[in-house]
Amino acid sequence: MTRVPRKSRHPAILAAAVLLASLTVAITGIPAHAQDESITVSCFKGNLGEGNYIGNLTVTVPENAGPLCNSTYYDCQGKCIGCFTDPKLDKQVCYDNTGTKIVK
Repeated sequence: MTRVPRKSRHPAILAAAVLLASLTVAITGIPAHAQDESITVSCFKGNLGEGNYIGNLTVTVPENAGPLCNSTYYDCQGKCIGCFTDPKLDKQVCYDNTGTKIVK
């Protein structure tokens, strides 16, 4: 009887291990708080300099500040901006109803 050697499964195991390691690095490379971080935003009707403060709300995505202010407060009628102090820039950052960033 002639025995046919079985193929080694080591390449498949090695490939699976590399894939698992790559996924682990990719997932842990993103800080856990980055997705769940909430930002308190002040909503202003019109220009921030006019001082037309309407109220506060909380967002998890900064670009949503303006649209959420406009959908939350009826008085906005599409003219509100959502603002917060960006700690990285140490400046007031606002977003309008279209999600456009305005640095003050």
